[in-house]
Parts: sequence; structure tokens; C-alpha cells
Amino acid sequence: MKRLTLIITFAFFLQGAILAQNLFVTLGGGMMNYGGDLQGKTLTFNQAHPAFTLGGAYYFNGYYGIAYTLTSGKVSGVDAIGIPKHYRRNLSFYSNIGEASVTFEANLTDIMNTEKRFTPYAFAGVAAFKMDPYTYDPDGNKTFLQPLSTEGQGLPQYPDKKPYKLSQIAFPFGIGVKYAVSEKIMISAEFSLRKIFTDYLDDVSGKGYADTAIINAEKGPLAAKLSFRGDELDPPYILTPKSQRGNPDKNDVYYTGLIKVSYSFGKSLFSF
Repeated sequence: MKRLTLIITFAFFLQGAILAQNLFVTLGGGMMNYGGDLQGKTLTFNQAHPAFTLGGAYYFNGYYGIAYTLTSGKVSGVDAIGIPKHYRRNLSFYSNIGEASVTFEANLTDIMNTEKRFTPYAFAGVAAFKMDPYTYDPDGNKTFLQPLSTEGQGLPQYPDKKPYKLSQIAFPFGIGVKYAVSEKIMISAEFSLRKIFTDYLDDVSGKGYADTAIINAEKGPLAAKLSFRGDELDPPYILTPKSQRGNPDKNDVYYTGLIKVSYSFGKSLFSF
């Protein structure tokens, strides 16, 4: 994962050094959110967090360009907020997200045209991102979840459940609108969804609960406690063989809504 990120970074800045006159530097901010087992809707502002982005874009002409972006944000899910009808499950998670991406952009109209400063656009590409879900134990202590095998991941008693990786590949894609304020400045608003290949962004996937006695023996009492938290409620939720923890049939997603400002330090791309 680190190697892929370094290759992407090196390729972009090599291109930028060669083609600096067509290179824009971009800053942006907005929101990040996720869809998964602890969120009632896939697309929602509920439980959203701030996100920030830094990068650059090279435009081949008024229609096409390529962008490199570093994005930092946070996602979270709390049953009592995201899925109130499942509050008795009483699960929660939080995770910082760091992402490096390369995307290809296509404008609907030629933004280099003096009379067409505004254009919708679409983009898609590849990204490497880092996650690390955590929660807070009953005493309020921050506890990272992946090492605890809360669903039996990596334990010999559950050979079909493999540990999930904290570094992952994603395919970002989205749409937006941009406006050329001047020959050197563009502003844009965009929405981007990430196709990811894990259902453990929120540390919840399995349909049923793992045996807390097994988790306690293999990982300790804290891991067992955080694998099933319904007993913290009043009255406590009673765990049964039919109790459902997650939905393994659908991977998680995360997405951003951003406002960006792009500035060209080189030769003007536009003729106003």
C-alpha cells in the first residue's frame, strides 16, 4: 500500500515538473461520511464529519484533465443515532481516514472557452486509503477494534473469518460543477463515492455474534466485552442464536462532498 501511494505521488509530481505551466494546485474542504452496518441510510448527512483535501490537477485541454489528491477526514457510526431501531445492539465506531488518489476528469463543456466558464464534470480513478476503527469502552477509554477480533477474525475457531487490513484500495468516482473565475482560478463543488472492498470499515460485518467465551479466552475480557454490548443497556439485551450483528452481503462505502479552489502558478490556460 505504501509503495502504491509513493508511485502515485512520484508519477504526479514528475508530470507536474515537466508540464508545470498546465498545473493547478487545489485546496478544499467539506464533509465525509460512510454507509454501512451502523448507518441507517447509505447517503446521508447524519453523523458526517469535516474533511479536507490538498492536491493538484493537470489539464490537457478544456475537456480533460488528471488530478492527484490527498484527503483527510473521519467517519463514525453509533446505533442510537444511525439506526435507532437497532439501538439495543449498542455498537459504535469511529475511524480517521487518510487517502491518496489519482482521478481522470472529463468536463461536459470546454472550460477554456471564454464564453463557457461553467461546466459540469465527472471523474473516476484509483485510491489507497488507511482506516483504523476504534470505539470507547464502558469506562470511556479509546480502544482500537481491529486487534480484538470482535467477530472472531483470525481465530482458529473461525477459520472462515480472516483479519481485515487497515490499508485498502478504493475506486473513487463522482460528479461536480466547476467555474473558471479567472484565467488562473477555478472553484468547484463535487460529490465523490468510494467503492471499497471491505465490510469492516465499521468493524461490523458478520450476521451472527461470535462466542464471547472464545473471544475472552483468545483475546481477553475487553475484546469479549466490545464484541457484544447489549448487556450495557437497562434492561440488558439478551443475546440469542438469532441475534444479528451485521450484514455480510454488502460492503461498506465512504464518500465526500467538497468545495475546492484551484490556482495556476504557471502560464494561463484560459484566454479571457
